[in-house]
Amino acid sequence: MSDYTRARIAGGMYFFTLVTFDRQPILTTPLARECLRAALRDTRVHQPFQLDAICLLPDHLHCLWTLPDGDADYSSRWNRIKGLFSKRYLAANGSHVDPSPSRHRKGEATVWQRRFWEHCIRDADDFHRHLDYLHFNPVKHGQVSRATDWPWSSLERYVRLGW
Repeated sequence: MSDYTRARIAGGMYFFTLVTFDRQPILTTPLARECLRAALRDTRVHQPFQLDAICLLPDHLHCLWTLPDGDADYSSRWNRIKGLFSKRYLAANGSHVDPSPSRHRKGEATVWQRRFWEHCIRDADDFHRHLDYLHFNPVKHGQVSRATDWPWSSLERYVRLGW
């Protein structure tokens, strides 16, 4: 197993990628969007963060967060979000894959991949590169021909702001 050390900058801005288990194409369904919105809202009440940008694709999501000053704990936030999402989603009979023996022993649902990818944003140029990547992702994956046509992204908000 690799010895990966996550970047932890208190009050930092981060880019994240999370993927569904076995790349199940569930995230853009009405049920999944409702469950994710509720999980994000509930988590932000208990562990605040600013959601700067987001893009949902059927099997993964990208987002940019800014954490509060003095706080670098994005891992527990994602753990909570994924747990709340899975609980609500499965309780509403959302689709999932039967768990492996390992996941079953650990009581893990098969909605999300176990890990996520994070990148600490270094400066304004890095922010803009990741924001563009996030918003262009539906085009990259062949979902739409223009990024502005994708309904599950924060791009419209940025366009309204004149970006």
